[in-house]
Amino acid sequence: MSVRPMDLMAPDSIDAFAGEFLATGKPLHLLINNAGIMWVPLRRDSRGNESQLSTNHLGHFQLTARLWPALKLAGGARVVTVSSYGHHITPFDYEDPNFERRAYETLQGYGHSKTANNLFAVELDRRAAVYGVRAYSLHPGSVNGTDLGREASLELFIQMGMCDGDGKLLPDLESKLKTVAQGAATSVWCATSPMLNNIGGVYCENCDVAELDLGDIEHRYDEPSTLRGVKPYSIEPANARRLWELTEEMTNIEFPVN
Repeated sequence: MSVRPMDLMAPDSIDAFAGEFLATGKPLHLLINNAGIMWVPLRRDSRGNESQLSTNHLGHFQLTARLWPALKLAGGARVVTVSSYGHHITPFDYEDPNFERRAYETLQGYGHSKTANNLFAVELDRRAAVYGVRAYSLHPGSVNGTDLGREASLELFIQMGMCDGDGKLLPDLESKLKTVAQGAATSVWCATSPMLNNIGGVYCENCDVAELDLGDIEHRYDEPSTLRGVKPYSIEPANARRLWELTEEMTNIEFPVN
């Protein structure tokens, strides 16, 4: 096993990482875009992009584009992007993706970056399937111990009914959360399951393709198992093509997939 550093908010770091891998001449059979941030204050990368969009989507787009020759070389590969139920928060905002003309709200930023994850998988799969590369997005579930909330205020978690005044998870809720290993299960399933051999561009959860949420699923934050389903706007092909083109503009990277 080899471990290398990479900063998804730093384009040069992504290029250096990908270049080092490509120099080995090895095929890449699995790419799991797992990195993500949440509940952060407004920050921007060197290109001026909001940090959640930069880390959760733009960086993964650039990494996948740079590693494309190795994915294509595999003659059968999968790209798995870890999204979230958080895509239910909001559709993608094509007009103001970086909060330049509207007030910043951290969960709005997270939500639209997760919608972007789903749309990226849809369009990547449409373009790449002819080369034997399939793409997926997924919700890992409500997972305990990820440290995603390290910059969120205690007041927020109390307001959401997750913690007591000392910052401890409420026992009833904690018992319903997934472990880290359980949270990783759907990523592993997307990467390896033969059930997906002829399927791509789908959003998965609980080691299965997710149900379409047309507003008929009751969601309760005190019952994590109800946080399920995929919103139609996040898998709409026309939205996916529009996001792909916008992402190429925002990153100044052409990713023709050929």
